Amino acid sequence: MDNVLAEIAAFAETKLTTAAEVFTDRLRAQQPNYASMDRAALLQAITTSLKTLAIAMSTGNTGPFLAHAKAVGEARAASGFIAADMFTALNGLRHTAWELINSFDRDRQIVQVWHVRQVEDLLQEFGRTLLISFSNTYRNLQEQISQQARQIESQQQTIRELSTPILPLYEGILVLPLVGAIDSFRAGQIMERLLTAIAERQSDIVIIDITGVPVIDTAVANYLLQTARAAQLIGAQVILVGIGPEIAQTIVQLGVDLSKITIGANLQNGIELALHRIGPAIQPVRAIRDQPGSRLMADIVRQPRIIWN
Repeated sequence: MDNVLAEIAAFAETKLTTAAEVFTDRLRAQQPNYASMDRAALLQAITTSLKTLAIAMSTGNTGPFLAHAKAVGEARAASGFIAADMFTALNGLRHTAWELINSFDRDRQIVQVWHVRQVEDLLQEFGRTLLISFSNTYRNLQEQISQQARQIESQQQTIRELSTPILPLYEGILVLPLVGAIDSFRAGQIMERLLTAIAERQSDIVIIDITGVPVIDTAVANYLLQTARAAQLIGAQVILVGIGPEIAQTIVQLGVDLSKITIGANLQNGIELALHRIGPAIQPVRAIRDQPGSRLMADIVRQPRIIWN
């Protein structure tokens, strides 16, 4: 490099501590993100910027200067800084460099335009490296955040599906066992999934089992009624089972009208009601054997079977 640039670099090193302190405080006063940053860490980064700039000016070796720019860009992007912070810092570095050059040349009067041009080229290359590094890191972080958001959404969807299983019990019959607390969001999902399942399977009857629902309040009861009415509108009948003593008392106290919904004591009873409506019935094998004219093999195990009326 030119001897004048080497002299400027040597002069800058003698003023470096004060210049870095002034630059640090100025930057913290201009941008909130820098103000919230640890001052010692910011001062160290600015000191390194000025030192490596001086090295590049005196030796022509831009490696440390640009490597520092890349590292700063990555660090600021990871810390949540924005592009405006980067431009403010670059302007501050340029301003500090020109202050040092003016102070050096005030009495010497030896700095030429092409000297200024060389320093400006170094600063331009520093800024380009800094912004590219910042942009690449920021984009990668945003992509990671988007991937995490998609994964979380997928996991939440899986959880919602597992928490609201819709089981095909028999041709034309679906069972919806509900477990856990039901809020407005989940109730909306239950209705949406149930109506979709009814339409896809062309089901005639839906058994809603609330045995696993610990609390029924006005909102939950209304959601159940809305779900039942919506199912009826698309041609399915609803059988509600699993109403325990406490929930029954709550429903009565709330004055909820369940007169348009068929009620079953438990899931078994609900299945019997559903099968009765579509034709089949559940009877013990013994009852079938006792019917006049019934022919059963002697080794049939005595257990419930589905028969057609």
